[in-house]
Formats: sequence, C-alpha cells, structure tokens
Amino acid sequence: MSAPIVASDPDHDVIAVTGATGFIGQHLMVRLNQLGRKSRALVRSKAGRSTDFNEATQIVPGGLNDPGALQQLLNGAKICVHLAGATKSVSTAGFHSANVIGTFNVAACAAKAGVEHFICVSSQVARAPEISDYAASKASAEAALDPYKSQMRVTVIRPPAVIGPGDPMLKPMLDLIRGGWLPAPSEPRSGARSFAVISVNDLVERILQSVTSGETEPGVIEPCSVPATTWQSVGAAAGVALNRRVRVLSIWSGILRSAGFLADGLATLVRRPMPISHGKVRELLAADWTYDDPVQDAMNLEEILRACFLEQDSNGRILSGE
Repeated sequence: MSAPIVASDPDHDVIAVTGATGFIGQHLMVRLNQLGRKSRALVRSKAGRSTDFNEATQIVPGGLNDPGALQQLLNGAKICVHLAGATKSVSTAGFHSANVIGTFNVAACAAKAGVEHFICVSSQVARAPEISDYAASKASAEAALDPYKSQMRVTVIRPPAVIGPGDPMLKPMLDLIRGGWLPAPSEPRSGARSFAVISVNDLVERILQSVTSGETEPGVIEPCSVPATTWQSVGAAAGVALNRRVRVLSIWSGILRSAGFLADGLATLVRRPMPISHGKVRELLAADWTYDDPVQDAMNLEEILRACFLEQDSNGRILSGE
C-alpha cells in the first residue's frame, strides 16, 4: 500500500515520534522524510545505534521516563505517534514500566504541551490481557490514556503480527524458510490456528492516514493486510515467493510450552530477556487472532514475504528504504 498522503500543513505541524529507531519506527520515519514532514524523534542513547533521519527530523536524546526530554519532544508538536515500548522483559514489572508507565508519561506530557492528536500504536494482544504479561501491559497502557481523552484526540491502533523488511527478530525465521523449512506450532484438534498479519508498509500508511485525517476516527482501530491465514498458507506463500518448496515443520505444543518455561528460567538467571518466553508461547498457541477487514490496497501474503526476502541484509536492516 503506497497511496500518496497529503499533508494537512507540513510547514507548521510538527510530528513527535517515540520508538523512531525501532522496526516500525524506522519505516515511519522514512515515509515522513519522503513526505517532507517536520518531525522530532525521541532516541535513547545506545552503543552502535545510528539514525538515518534527514534534516527535517530533530533528534531528542532521552527516554520515556525523562520529563525534560519528553517536554522537548512534545512542546509545539500538534501530533504525537507513540511507538516505543517493550516486547520482551525478564519480569512483569519490566513490561509495566516500559509499556504502561511509559505510555502514561508520554500522554501526560503531550496533554500538557497542547498536543492535539495522540496516536498510540498498541498490539492485537491487548484484546486478551489474561494471556501474557505483555498482553496485560498493552491493555493497561491503553487504559492509561483514558484520563487524557477529554484534552486531546486519542487514537489507538492495534496491529496484529507485523511483517516486513528490517525486523531483526524475524531474520532467524526467514533464514529457516530460505532453507525450505517453516517451524510452526502443531494444529489443535479443533482445527487450524488462524491469525491476521499486516505488512509494516501497510501499517505505516494507516498510521499516516490517522496523522493526516481531520475527521474523528474510532477510538480503537484494528488494521490488517490479511484478515485470516494459517501456517500452512504462510508456507505456501513463502514457497511461491522463493520459487521453491517450503515444508511446514509442526512442533508439538508441549515442547513449545516447555521451551517457554526453560527460557523464562534462563532469562531470570542471566537477567536478560530471551527471544521466546512462556507468555510468547501462550500468545502463539492462541487459536484465533483474526481480524475482519484489510486496509485499503493491502499487500497480500506473497507480496509481504517477497519484500522480506528481497529487502533484508545479513543484519536484518532495511535495504530499499521502502
């Protein structure tokens, strides 16, 4: 999806962005730069971190718990796109600090600074807060916005699984698929697991639609590219994209649960989150993560996967700038 976005007032409307150096944030910043939109990006200092923002973007050093940095980020901004948060944590408290308190801090500062439209990119798992600590934190983060809905427009965007070039967490899976194998949880007796996906490009365009829209939108938006798919369909689409056979390797759910518990124990021991956890396994094994309606001009599954295979370098970085 790449329809042109018409800026409402690109010379005066500053867009504040948190999470600009993350997977979705990188793609959003590329599009904002392409559109010539003035923006400010909150960026935490981190060894080896580099940014490719152009002169239209002001970098504000700091984090979600830094009042001075948030004030600098948000003063004079008309719109705030809040992307920052934690997808992995050793503890429940870690998720709460990054996702709930962090969101509250940004929203409170945004309201005080006179931001007119606050766009929070949440997650589909907020639908089921009981399923994991991460899901609970995303639902609580959405609730933390309630006190500010009378002071500014608040839009919550809940994407399902986001797929696209530039995601380092996706690279190991892509490497396995290139080798002809797609590891996936075994199907439950009740039938195939169905889930929605969205390409990162489609998600960014939907965010930009909210940025430029002067109309009141629903409080919660659930965009997707593919409303419902299965692991078998993903394997078939990957095979078409790669022009080779991709076999789906079914992994018994008990093995996945055991791996999640073991990963949690290791994470507690080394004080560093693992790529897998018991909570992530529970999310993965949920039977229905489908949505209803795709975004306009959405990419199909084959197109999404082909973009991933063609546009990632060995470190999972974006090559094309799309």
